[in-house]
Amino acid sequence: MRRFMIMTAGAAGGALLLAACGGGGGGDVKGAGTAAVSAPAIGATSTPDLGGGGRRTAPRKTTAPPGAATLGPLGYGALRLGMKAARLRGSGLLVGKVRGRAGGCDGYDLRTHRTPKGSAGVYYSARLGITTIFAVGGMRTPQGIGVGSTLAQVKHAYPRLATGVNGSSAPVPGNPHAVYSLLLKDGRVTSLALDLAGQNCHN
Repeated sequence: MRRFMIMTAGAAGGALLLAACGGGGGGDVKGAGTAAVSAPAIGATSTPDLGGGGRRTAPRKTTAPPGAATLGPLGYGALRLGMKAARLRGSGLLVGKVRGRAGGCDGYDLRTHRTPKGSAGVYYSARLGITTIFAVGGMRTPQGIGVGSTLAQVKHAYPRLATGVNGSSAPVPGNPHAVYSLLLKDGRVTSLALDLAGQNCHN
């Protein structure tokens, strides 16, 4: 696997699928229960340092950013969809997890919400910046939807929900450039992500 350095705005990023789950869903759930991490499993090693600590193994004590409990409409706390490397370096927001193949996407964790080995909570594309933020640590949308919500609750919150065999999606109220991607099993949400429309990191 050829390693590459992440580039800032204007760099071309390939459409490499790191976790193919189809239909705009959030990826496969790794771990247990609805309170577990909903990020997809991906396989690679060491990412570029965008968040001031990609090689650090132990989390440092931080205060959750204002509004951190809400996923959407623009991002999660201080982390916003579309953020590029220049704004992320030294921010302390992200911890590197996995490096994508050349031209692909890298996986990170929020420093305040770590995911198990082989998973990632945030995707970064050289072309688009932050493309995906997965609901981890009990995150919910402004409409109250999170991992564990019922299909009926999702439909009530998002009447324009589009369901599919491999995943479902809904427009994000207040952000026409984003979508919520969901996986459901037995009538409940097992994975939820805030995606930049047109993201090229997962399917």
